[in-house]
Amino acid sequence: HCSHGLQPLDNGVFNALKAAYRRELEKFASLTDSVPMDKVNFIRAYAKARRVGMTKKNILSGWRVTGNWPISRAKALRHPEIQQDRPNGSPRVTPEPRPYLGSDDTPQTSRQIRDLGLNKTPKARRRYNVIAKGFEAHQQTVAAHTQRIASLEEELARLKRGKKRKAVPNPNKRFMTLGETLASKECIPEGATRYMPVGVEFVSSSEQESESEAGSVIEVREENIPHQPPRRSRRVAKKTRVQ
Repeated sequence: HCSHGLQPLDNGVFNALKAAYRRELEKFASLTDSVPMDKVNFIRAYAKARRVGMTKKNILSGWRVTGNWPISRAKALRHPEIQQDRPNGSPRVTPEPRPYLGSDDTPQTSRQIRDLGLNKTPKARRRYNVIAKGFEAHQQTVAAHTQRIASLEEELARLKRGKKRKAVPNPNKRFMTLGETLASKECIPEGATRYMPVGVEFVSSSEQESESEAGSVIEVREENIPHQPPRRSRRVAKKTRVQ
């Protein structure tokens, strides 16, 4: 008994046979829309694969690769699946535990990342260099975004401050004055408030020098009219004559 790594048929013939049979299955599936393989089609596909795999060249290559013929012990010993037997009394070697790397040991710069790969193999050092380059590109992107955010915040603060606008006069100021008069509890006759005429004037906006978009400003003006007692009816009651 030996490993399959030293079997001539496993390394030469069967590999080519399996590859050819797999190609025949792909052709059958493409033509029959993934219909299950039956016995007749299996025999046909295997016959085609056998003609491709079972050749003199493949058989001889299997013997030569495994080192069976021509005899080559070096090929058998160099096979990756063949391992050297351990002596019975030798203790097993336990790998050393890796040191724990906390958050304080995390590299912060690309230089520190490259320093981690100094004592590694060339392949590992190349990987560390790739990681360091990606870290540098990420840092540049973060710096650009930070600068952009700072400029936008400054622009937003400037727009919030804004310019001081000129105060626009309130066209209803006269009504507010009337309200203040009522609030001061001044004595106003009932008839005066009921029949108080109100004058309306149209004043051009250019005269007011305001920034409003209205074409004209309506100014309401109240006129104080003296109170007039209600008129009595001119009808005079007829006096009855006494004879």
